[in-house]
Amino acid sequence: MIKENKVSDNKQIFWLAFGKIIALLATLTIPLFLTRFLDKEEYGFYNQFNTVLFFLTSFFSFGMHSNIFYFYPILKRFEKKTIIIHTIAFLLGFSLLSALFIYIPLFSNFFLANDDLQNYRFIIYFLTVVLTLTSIVHPLYVVKKDIGTSVWFPSFQVGIKAVFIIGFFFIIPTIQSIINAIVVSSVLVLIIVLVYISKTLKDLPKGPLFKKEMAITQLKYNLPIGTAVALKGFSQRFDKLIGITYLSVTSYATYSVAFFGIPGIQQVYDSISQVTVVGMVKCFNAGETAKAHMLYKNMVIKTLAFSVPIIMIVTLNANEIITFLFTKKYADATPLFQMYLLSFIFVMMGAGLILRASGNTKYIIRAFLYASIITIPATYFLMKNFGTFGGMGGALLSIILPKIYQIKKEIEITESTLLSFLPLKIMGKIFLISLIVIIPFAYLRFFLLERNILNVIFTSTVYLLIIAAIEIRMNVFIIGKEKLIDLKNRIIKRI
Repeated sequence: MIKENKVSDNKQIFWLAFGKIIALLATLTIPLFLTRFLDKEEYGFYNQFNTVLFFLTSFFSFGMHSNIFYFYPILKRFEKKTIIIHTIAFLLGFSLLSALFIYIPLFSNFFLANDDLQNYRFIIYFLTVVLTLTSIVHPLYVVKKDIGTSVWFPSFQVGIKAVFIIGFFFIIPTIQSIINAIVVSSVLVLIIVLVYISKTLKDLPKGPLFKKEMAITQLKYNLPIGTAVALKGFSQRFDKLIGITYLSVTSYATYSVAFFGIPGIQQVYDSISQVTVVGMVKCFNAGETAKAHMLYKNMVIKTLAFSVPIIMIVTLNANEIITFLFTKKYADATPLFQMYLLSFIFVMMGAGLILRASGNTKYIIRAFLYASIITIPATYFLMKNFGTFGGMGGALLSIILPKIYQIKKEIEITESTLLSFLPLKIMGKIFLISLIVIIPFAYLRFFLLERNILNVIFTSTVYLLIIAAIEIRMNVFIIGKEKLIDLKNRIIKRI
């Protein structure tokens, strides 16, 4: 019988984030390559294909892989094998249901709104099943505290896709080659995931492959989350789905670039939040609500401490960043990109994590259900009448509204108030510091320095270093002062 890896939360957060950031570098290769070698019409179609595929994968997985975060840490070892087998069966079953949206004309005419997408129906269906099954590996290596896999798997998953896309395209420079590369790389990744699962199951004690009561418990826990994920995927991707109908393919290419985001922020946030959720689950199961709430507030401080200054400096230099990464033909995406950056502030507050950790997942589905009643018709109206800017307005609405409801319920669960639920005083410090320090850099950008990427890199680095120094002094930095001192002493010792 093997022992679970004993790894500290901070160490796991670091390596999870490191693995995802390395993966991000490979992910960036694909749009940077394609925007240079495809015209806007071809790149627009590529993004329409991905929009439908990722929506179906998200919708029909029903978030079943996330139940591992909740059950794996608290189950006995012989029960863990059962929970993994159940999750695989659920993911396969739900993913096969995606045929309803792909082959029934009533739905396929909406989701595959042009003839080119209709031609790829089987490939989209096949990839939906493959990618849905692959999703189990991430929560599995997180709960196992498998540091090695945390580092190499995310980078391999996107790296192999990038290598195949570039390789296939150079051999035969067509959209079909790119789609073929996605299929081959996705199948290869799934094979590796199945090998990893097989080894995990082999290392666990013998147990029943199926337990009716446990399967029902999983469904009761996860169906509210899964339905919420499905609704979230639909409402938050509705602007992109409806855009297939109401935007030209070239406008769709511009709109897709606007959602590029900020490399690294989401990956670091995901790593912090996932580890925090595991800790909060244990606290709630032990009846330690106040401790779980404290873990949540510490997470918010960490995520905002690094994200707010980055969001501000990227917003300031958005035009130079977009044109450098995607060439000048995508400069029209700049104001849309700046609008989208606003959503990251709300994401970093981790709304919904307490609901997940405490098992109150029914409120997650209610949040997206209630919000979708407003956001879906609003997004339809905005996209149809105001094009890309209307679509972005609808996208922001669909991100923010559910979080307001979720925070309201989390305030009730933690028996706190609006003022005590969030670490408002520290949040205020972070925003104030970031805003005051950026003023001279804004003056440099608009009046003194030439607008090029080298100046952007230099001034952004200086700005972030100043912010880090101030946050360390005020003890609100993502890493505590004591740990930084300890890290410095270790480095000096080794030198």
